[in-house]
Amino acid sequence: MKAAVYHNNSDVRLEDYADPAIGPGELKVKVDSCGLCGGDTMEWYLVHKAPVVLGHEPTGVVAEVGEGVAKFKPGDRVFVHHHVACMACHHCRRGYFTMCENFTKSHIYPCAFAEYIRVPAENVQHDVHLLPDSMSFEAGTLVEPMACVVKGIKLAGIQPGDTVAVIGSGFMGLGFIQLARVWGAGKVVAFDFNAWRLEKGLELGADFAINSAEEDGLEVLKSINDGRGADSVIVTPNSIKAIEFGLEIAGKGSTVLFFAPPHPDETLTLNPTSDLFFREITLTTTYSCNHIDTVQALAFIAGGRINAEAMITHRFGLDRVTDGIGLIKEAGESIKILIKPALTPGIGEVSE
Repeated sequence: MKAAVYHNNSDVRLEDYADPAIGPGELKVKVDSCGLCGGDTMEWYLVHKAPVVLGHEPTGVVAEVGEGVAKFKPGDRVFVHHHVACMACHHCRRGYFTMCENFTKSHIYPCAFAEYIRVPAENVQHDVHLLPDSMSFEAGTLVEPMACVVKGIKLAGIQPGDTVAVIGSGFMGLGFIQLARVWGAGKVVAFDFNAWRLEKGLELGADFAINSAEEDGLEVLKSINDGRGADSVIVTPNSIKAIEFGLEIAGKGSTVLFFAPPHPDETLTLNPTSDLFFREITLTTTYSCNHIDTVQALAFIAGGRINAEAMITHRFGLDRVTDGIGLIKEAGESIKILIKPALTPGIGEVSE
């Protein structure tokens, strides 16, 4: 089969790859669509793993089932989660499934920027789901990233009627804007440097959109929020400057969620007394998502609480992963980029 093999952000090669063979309890899935994640562009995180196949937001059709599999059959339309926890260790018993040692070991093979994937037995058991007839393969690719949003928003400390500030109106930010409404926010305020993305934020549920490159973000926020900062601040960009801005606009008694990891060489400087203590600020982080979050995200997408179609802007074949990476890094007029093997020359249609 063909797979897109990552060497660095500007070098992703379409190569021949071993067609995965499955064992007992496993599935072979023909990939229809897979989202390109911001994590797939973090070169500092990926180059030491290269060469590697990326892609962890897949949907597709079950091609083969292993011995003992009763839940699925060939032809089923499915979402596949790439990681699952062991469900029995110390971290799992405490509900920290993504901290389980098994979590990152239970990955799909070779990852989903490929024609086919092998799904391990534990993933089949715990976190592969049939797509509802009403849900397209493309909409289903949003289950994993929106499950990360679900996990994050549970930690964001939102109380009914709160003012929620979402920094960054890219894909994840737009997910938080939509779910903040579901979680009972009274006001949702979008922040970004990009006017096009801010308009998307308004379309998908933000009450206000503030271009913090052109305006004093804190002063504008106070002017629409009775002189206060935000009750909950969600920082989606992976930059220290964005985190610092999030702390600046946080109101007294607020929670600030750091959603994406900055480069490991970057450092955040805090004064615990003035920045945190006397304002009673809670800082929290979140990593990935678990089998509970994916079920909830699937329900939110199926129920229309998350508008999947409005966030999908580009579709490329396996031969154009670098184009998708470039669009994400540009942070311009793009939101969610899908990689579709059938659009690859020599496999299916020619990508446009």
